Amino acid sequence: MITAIHGNNARPGMSAKTDYPPISVFIITLNEEAHLDEVLESVRGVEEIVIIDSGSTDDTLTIAAKHGARVVHNDWPGYAKQKEFGITQCTHNWILNLDGDEVMPEGGLQMIRERIAEGDINGIWIHHDDIFMGHSLRKARHHKYRRVYRKDKCHMNTDVLVHEHIEVEPPLAYLPIYLKHYGYDTAHGYMDKLNKYSKLKAEQREQQGRPCSLPRLLLIFPLMFLKFYLGRQMIWSGWRGFIKANIDAFHFFLTEAKLYEMAYRRKQAEKENN
Repeated sequence: MITAIHGNNARPGMSAKTDYPPISVFIITLNEEAHLDEVLESVRGVEEIVIIDSGSTDDTLTIAAKHGARVVHNDWPGYAKQKEFGITQCTHNWILNLDGDEVMPEGGLQMIRERIAEGDINGIWIHHDDIFMGHSLRKARHHKYRRVYRKDKCHMNTDVLVHEHIEVEPPLAYLPIYLKHYGYDTAHGYMDKLNKYSKLKAEQREQQGRPCSLPRLLLIFPLMFLKFYLGRQMIWSGWRGFIKANIDAFHFFLTEAKLYEMAYRRKQAEKENN
């Protein structure tokens, strides 16, 4: 039976096998000093750590050096392209991709080693455990992410501006590992991120020829709130869950609002030019 690895609450039985395939961990960074030490400590013993940095001015590079990471500078080309570049810099075929605010729980790396050693998969799905207002939202339903994969069996979709994802050839396995994710910890910081993400998402939608829909503008907020609060079960996290569900829903509304603004400004410019 597989035990869920969630924070520091559990540790799976250790295998006697030691000839595991080597793993490269890669992380894209820009001023990630707040949590990077904990992140890198959580993958201690991995065969390679690669930091793809786009110009940090804090202690990010000092922390990386402390943990023996290889640092590669690459000017920021966008989320998907930066991760695509990161994949090319890994020397081992098995890759674990973390962000600078994602901590592997105790026992998680060993669980990954044991699963990939079976030799029958090309990737692994794992979870986020979002930290919000200083505490876990573990009672909510969590997304699965493809964060472990073979370099020769994956492809990064670089056509997207935000919410990038990796394509991995089947078969994939699932492991009940929950990365401690600090990226959404404060309401202020989370709103800052979503304001930036909504702009990129609106630009991406416009490039794809998907303009603002007025019915969607009207209905998107209440529908997405219900999806997050009830469907994703944030209701079980008390007022923190209520607040985060509202923020998540507002992200979708803000994307529609920015699409509407783009269209409105174009029409006004056309009127002025006629």
